[in-house]
Amino acid sequence: MGIIIAVLLLGILLILLEILFVPGTTIVGIGGLILLAIGIYLAYKNEGAMFGHMTVGAALFAILVSLVLLLKGKTWERLALKETIESSSGVKIQYLVAEGDKGVTIGRLNPSGKANFGNYILEVHTSGDLIDSDTPVEVVEVRDNRIQVQRI
Repeated sequence: MGIIIAVLLLGILLILLEILFVPGTTIVGIGGLILLAIGIYLAYKNEGAMFGHMTVGAALFAILVSLVLLLKGKTWERLALKETIESSSGVKIQYLVAEGDKGVTIGRLNPSGKANFGNYILEVHTSGDLIDSDTPVEVVEVRDNRIQVQRI
């Protein structure tokens, strides 16, 4: 009987770990289900049908009560990240170049590459044209951190 209880408790623990901490369906959850099934099988086989029914009910009740207590209590507040990130990934290119600005390509634009605009070397794109290195270009459009250029 002690082995049945130990297998059931370990199965319940693994299922709770799966639900609360391990994302997705993994070996932890599958292992928990297998251990629960083994424990219930052993209860039916060794102790009889009545004890097997009680084992199924007790296992479901234990999982339900554990989930309710963990989700309702302060457990999530202790585990959850409370800080928020309010920074951005960098300077927006709209502040660095504008339509009509002129620059020089660094390397070949095929159809994208880099161009020098004064103090800034930025990634630029053409409308499909191939532009050689050291060719003057002009900014046609700046949209969604994408600089569209054309040959001057």
